[in-house]
Amino acid sequence: MNKEGKTGYQVLGLSLVAFLFLLTCQLVNLSTPAYARVEVYFNSQQCLDDVLIEGFRKAEEAAREGKEGTIDILIFSFTSQRLGDELLRIARDNPRVKIRILADLSQLKRGEYHATPDIEDIISGRMENYRRVAERRTSYIEDELEKEEKFGKTLNWLVVRYRQKPIPNIEMRYKWYPAFSWDEEKKSPSYDHFHPTASILHHKSAIINGQILLVGPYNWSESAEIKNLENLMLFSGGEEERIVEDFKEEFLALWNEESKSGKECRKLRDRIFRRIIKEREEE
Repeated sequence: MNKEGKTGYQVLGLSLVAFLFLLTCQLVNLSTPAYARVEVYFNSQQCLDDVLIEGFRKAEEAAREGKEGTIDILIFSFTSQRLGDELLRIARDNPRVKIRILADLSQLKRGEYHATPDIEDIISGRMENYRRVAERRTSYIEDELEKEEKFGKTLNWLVVRYRQKPIPNIEMRYKWYPAFSWDEEKKSPSYDHFHPTASILHHKSAIINGQILLVGPYNWSESAEIKNLENLMLFSGGEEERIVEDFKEEFLALWNEESKSGKECRKLRDRIFRRIIKEREEE
């Protein structure tokens, strides 16, 4: 074979190698999400709410690209107003983002510190529910004039921000279990964390776009952020997909089999309350 023939084969061989290399790169890009990594975050080093919000906004990015973004949440304690307001904003601005929140039954109470009832009331788009949110968010103020002024500002902020429009792409549910008993101190029926039937949802996780998992012991609360030493872990892509898939299965099992809407839970709770009161009266 002459020199020119050898050179031709060499060029062909190099071209084939280059083609196979590029093809392999394309296959890797197709099979591996861009957000592929494992990270551990500590609140001694950074704000964990910021990490969660960065994750939530990946769903927003998907919506902007014409895709359907998703956020699936399992949460025990959810009292962070900042996180609740961010989820509401994302849903308000991005109808293609679907958000499902499954909280523990302990979060059902319409207390001043619980974010889940706020979310329920705001997504309804009803003014009377906005007023309930404003009342809860100002209930800590003792001075009546200051409370009235703050209430007015909070109500106006809610109306301007959410426009009295329903937000149907957020669905809020609770893990149901009939854990209620007589509270001697309150002289009324109450949720009982230590009730024999309690089946507490103690997860703290968020799955974004079905690909990114944020999970850890970190409760979504101000006290967890400020007072505790906490961590949050991120899993996505590669071999970590199996972990994300396991959490997706857990979420769907609880969502489909053990959850109820706030309205359903309150109806069942009130029925149990009436029974407990009747039993007390008959003693």
